[in-house]
Amino acid sequence: METVGLRPKLISFRVTNFQSENKLASSSAEPWTIQLSQTIEVGLATASDAKAPLLAIVKIDFVAKATQETASKQTAEFSAGYEGKFNYPIGAAEADILPLFENEDYQHGLAAQVFPLAMTHFRREMQSTGFDARNLPLGL
Repeated sequence: METVGLRPKLISFRVTNFQSENKLASSSAEPWTIQLSQTIEVGLATASDAKAPLLAIVKIDFVAKATQETASKQTAEFSAGYEGKFNYPIGAAEADILPLFENEDYQHGLAAQVFPLAMTHFRREMQSTGFDARNLPLGL
């Protein structure tokens, strides 16, 4: 069981990349279908400085393709990458933290903190290109 002393703290969240291509504006009269795929990676990182705290890193990549339902030739594509970093308390040992990473629920708990931030940004950027992305999920 995880002890309170080993809980990581989210210290940074950043957008590592975002690309979109939408040459046609979406209109409410012509519906679009959005297909979203996601890749989530969770890992433990150590710094070269022995005094630096251990880090948990969550990387999330989204790829979305929007297709107009009436004319499937018209598409728009979006992709983005996000990274969240968590600090463990100074003095936390790698040997104590590694067993936690073997637990899927533990990994899910870390990813669940980063995913809403990433999806909020991704939805906002899609909406800025003319798509109603409110139906995309905010949680895992």
